[in-house]
Amino acid sequence: MKTADPFSLPRRRFVQGLALGATGLGLGLSPGQLLARQGHTGAPTLSGDTFHLTLGGADVNITGKTRPATTINGIVPGPTLRWREGDTVTLKVTNMLPETSSIHWHGLLLPFEMDGVPGLSFDGIKPGETFTYRFPVKQSGTYWYHSHSGFQEQTGLYGSIIIDPKTPEPHAVDRDQVIVLSDWSDEDP
Repeated sequence: MKTADPFSLPRRRFVQGLALGATGLGLGLSPGQLLARQGHTGAPTLSGDTFHLTLGGADVNITGKTRPATTINGIVPGPTLRWREGDTVTLKVTNMLPETSSIHWHGLLLPFEMDGVPGLSFDGIKPGETFTYRFPVKQSGTYWYHSHSGFQEQTGLYGSIIIDPKTPEPHAVDRDQVIVLSDWSDEDP
């Protein structure tokens, strides 16, 4: 009779641990910091075809020093937006910042006036105003969104987009994992 190994770890969990550890060490995280962050589940995912996003500000502590950040719905990074190819999405973006803002939908095929580049495709979203982006989703894949105003992207105004294909994938998966890599500096960008 064979006894169970007291340290039995599935191969997948082992490989995930190695990848997480290597990434964390590469980012300068100590093993203690890395273990403390493993419970983080990331930004919430918003699904559907109508979204309400509020741009604002908050103090955050990413490096051990409190700094001002630009937030979407109060968080950095902003929520993951999940759409479906073939749908038309409506995004009502309210700017609560003291300066004009914008959101650019990076890599998406959409009407130029919905591209979110101030001075090129629209005037920007003035403080206290709401701009409605509305466009058909013509592709699938993983993308991101970010501000094209000042240095708002560098201070936190960005997030990810998942667009599910019109025809479901032929292979089932246990879950999707979105990893957003960003550079943070305590310096004023």
